[in-house]
Amino acid sequence: MERAFLMRMLFLYTSYIQHDVKLDLERREIMQVLKNILNKVTHKFVISGLLLGMSLYLIISLLLLGVLPVLYASIVIIIILCINVSLFFMMKTDNEKSVRVVVSKVICVVLSIIMLIGGIYLNKGNQTLKSITSADKDTYTYSLIVLKDSHLDSIKDMKNKKIVMNVKEDIQYFTKALTSLKENNKDFQSEEINDFHQSANYLYQKKCDGIFINEAYRTIIEENYPHFTEETKVIWSCSIDKKIEDFSKNVDVTNKPFVIYISGIDTFGNVSTVSRSDVNMIVTINPVTKQILMTSIPRDYYVTLANKGKKDKLTHSGLAGIENTVKTVENFMDIDINYYARVNFTSLIRMVDALGGIEVESIEDFTIGQYHYVKGINQLNGNQALYFARARYTVTGGDNGRVANQQRVLTGMLKKMMSPVILTNYTSVLDSIEGCFETNMSADEITSLIQMQLSDMSSWNIVHKQMSGHGQKLTGGAYMPQSKLYYMIPNDESIQENKLYIQKILKGEKITNKE
Repeated sequence: MERAFLMRMLFLYTSYIQHDVKLDLERREIMQVLKNILNKVTHKFVISGLLLGMSLYLIISLLLLGVLPVLYASIVIIIILCINVSLFFMMKTDNEKSVRVVVSKVICVVLSIIMLIGGIYLNKGNQTLKSITSADKDTYTYSLIVLKDSHLDSIKDMKNKKIVMNVKEDIQYFTKALTSLKENNKDFQSEEINDFHQSANYLYQKKCDGIFINEAYRTIIEENYPHFTEETKVIWSCSIDKKIEDFSKNVDVTNKPFVIYISGIDTFGNVSTVSRSDVNMIVTINPVTKQILMTSIPRDYYVTLANKGKKDKLTHSGLAGIENTVKTVENFMDIDINYYARVNFTSLIRMVDALGGIEVESIEDFTIGQYHYVKGINQLNGNQALYFARARYTVTGGDNGRVANQQRVLTGMLKKMMSPVILTNYTSVLDSIEGCFETNMSADEITSLIQMQLSDMSSWNIVHKQMSGHGQKLTGGAYMPQSKLYYMIPNDESIQENKLYIQKILKGEKITNKE
């Protein structure tokens, strides 16, 4: 019995040893397979192919972006190809384990990763450029507004309540918004009033429970009720997009003079939102003579609005969208505007920060908010630049002083963008303004301008001009005919003078700030 037991134990031990040996052999086989795969993956030809593939990806991405002039792009491509050839020859040996080969492989992998990231970065910049140059819509936002201390907090609370609305303006889109409102609650009473001031009056006097308005007209209400936003709340809203047909007048921007209209709307967030045009600047550019003329028009200028055929503040032209503002200025100044650029407060902050800040010259010491500016050169970040451009009551000249400072901020941005820094910050600048800057210039036109500037690195003569006039309170504006508002009455001499300056730039004649 003891013998049988010993034999049994010997059999079990032998089986264990055999099983262990079998497992060890399997492990070795697996490790060998993995080693073979690793050797194949890290083979010098595979690593070289990886680097070549990532190099081609970077080169194609660079060419698609189209920013670099042909000479610069050629130099970059040659450098990349030379790196590939050099590393290939460094690995040209039969000994895969030599130090030279191992180091070369590591360098190839690191460079491949860098080129992959660079290609992705450039492609993202290219997509962003396409998005900001595909301006094709105005966005109308409609809100149901009640008093802040009201117990009404949602659309459901408006059952059997009275809502006042102005259907006179943009009736097509208002009807769509009203339909959407009724889909959420149709059990309310409504009254039509064709005056925004009266609508707000009804709300404050509690003759109604809420008002339903296009958010673009909120600023009109605030001209008579400056604390309207703080004293009310929005309990429901919707947005409707209006398609804009391309109305650009394309030219060869590197060889022919052209005009860009810059409209700064008084909102944060999405730049397509319809709002007042608070910054109105005609930028006339002659790429041959390297001259840029900035002509600012005060926001309160009393002009005939294209959509109304009646006079009102220029800023109110933006209430009917960017095309209306452009047509209004074209009619007023008797010029053709080739392109427009629409910006808001958000885009200014982001763009300046993406550029690494800008230098702006102030003609005086002044303070606004938490920021103080000194006479002379000021280094500004995005927020500081915005406050500088919006200062009105703390600068000499009021509105005129603000307009001049807006031009100085834009000048600081242009100088930074015309320097070599745009080459390193190009995609970050594009990323920073996505959704808060748009233009109907094409991506090809923008990149061709950048190529031209990088090719010759010429200095530009930037001239500032602005329209003048005198302030006066009037009743009968197109949008608020029953309200007495402040307007700036244009000075005819100033108009004719600035028309002449624009024509001189277009003709290639030189002008200065002293004229």
